[in-house]
Amino acid sequence: ANFEKGNELKEQGNFEESIQSYQQAIKIKPNYTQPLPKLAEIYESQQNWSEAVKCYQRMIGLNPENYAPYLKLAKVLQQQNKIYGAIAAYQEAIELKPDLPAKVYKELGDLLLQERDEVESAISYYQKAVELNSEWNAGFYTKYADTLMRKERFDEAISYYQKVIQLKPDSAKVYLSLGDALFKQGQLDEAIRYYQKTTQLKPDSGSAYKKLGDVFQQKDQLDTAIRC
Repeated sequence: ANFEKGNELKEQGNFEESIQSYQQAIKIKPNYTQPLPKLAEIYESQQNWSEAVKCYQRMIGLNPENYAPYLKLAKVLQQQNKIYGAIAAYQEAIELKPDLPAKVYKELGDLLLQERDEVESAISYYQKAVELNSEWNAGFYTKYADTLMRKERFDEAISYYQKVIQLKPDSAKVYLSLGDALFKQGQLDEAIRYYQKTTQLKPDSGSAYKKLGDVFQQKDQLDTAIRC
């Protein structure tokens, strides 16, 4: 009865009394989980992150095999900038339900780079995100390719930079990065082509001219290197 009253009050926008009804329901029956997500939702709308965290932690304590509260907990912990806790919550959710949406794997990869700079782990989560969903935006593919470059996985980085160019053909930065990957692979003529494309899109890119000079020097075309 208290739970139903809480629902009615919540629908009316009377959040404080709704909270009291939900809390009374839990007081009467401590293992009663139904009010907890409703309470958490109200606390989140009020940006009361610490109380929302308590709700999700209580849900997990009552049913630790349910993956959903871990995902909610991860989101709220991010709001508190408790990144290590958010990472752990995401990992628990994935362990319980590996076929979670691709976005979860992408967000976990982002957090691992942000807080711990765990490049290998981030790559593995990004890879899973791509396996589950092949329709990402240019921003994600760029970040994934940049991360692959850090581990010298140049072939894979090249393929994702090329995806970005298909989605965003006017990005000078991506042409420059693709040129770098090709240069590292010894594909000098292709590297030149993409560096030159960078200079067409961004004529004031000193970095692109410097890198063009490096390639022409390696090709022993010294006059051209000097001009660059």
